[in-house]
Amino acid sequence: MVLRRLLVLLLVSPLPLWAANPVVQEFTLGNGLKILVQEDHRAPVVISQVWYKVGASNEHGGITGISHMLEHMMFKGTRKHSAGEFSRIIAANGGRENAFTGQDYTAYFQSLEKSRLPVSFELEADRMRNLNLLESEFAKEHQVVLEERRLRTDDQPRAKMEEHFEAVAYSNSPYQNPVVGWPDDVAGLTLDDLKQWYQLWYAPNNATLVVVGDVNPQEVHAPRSFMVP
Repeated sequence: MVLRRLLVLLLVSPLPLWAANPVVQEFTLGNGLKILVQEDHRAPVVISQVWYKVGASNEHGGITGISHMLEHMMFKGTRKHSAGEFSRIIAANGGRENAFTGQDYTAYFQSLEKSRLPVSFELEADRMRNLNLLESEFAKEHQVVLEERRLRTDDQPRAKMEEHFEAVAYSNSPYQNPVVGWPDDVAGLTLDDLKQWYQLWYAPNNATLVVVGDVNPQEVHAPRSFMVP
């Protein structure tokens, strides 16, 4: 009986405006960074994502897989934070983080308690403009990516078949290239290749910041030094 009454109360109680009509608010900073914010006050947490408009479809023969390779290197330190420090700081603040690459994008995200959102902003701003690409870190991560390709594609008959199918289906399109890259191209990537790719695509006017959670959109948009070169 108590459960039934509770269900009735939930059904007849009006939802707050933000829950009944979820609205995404959009802002653009002076440096070109687009910001999308959606309020969700069900829990005191926030998800912050930075999406760069670059992925496998932007690559050409000889450097396929470079967007994915750079995604790995984005965790290898800046002039301010050493390799691994980014993940350590997020974990110390009770959060989690990761990244992923697709045909048309590369994205990085953090999940944190709402008061820790500035931590995410500071770290993403730092590695957007101050990534420290070192040969020693590249040499290690290069082998990690090559092994990832072997495990997920070369040793998986279905994945291998799908890769060849897409190469034929999109024979006249950059979508023929796998996100992880073709083996010879990945093996031939150099640190200079990554530096050029980073300088070409990683900038505020080629990125979108998405914030969803227990936040006030106007406060997220409030003037700040976020991602200003």
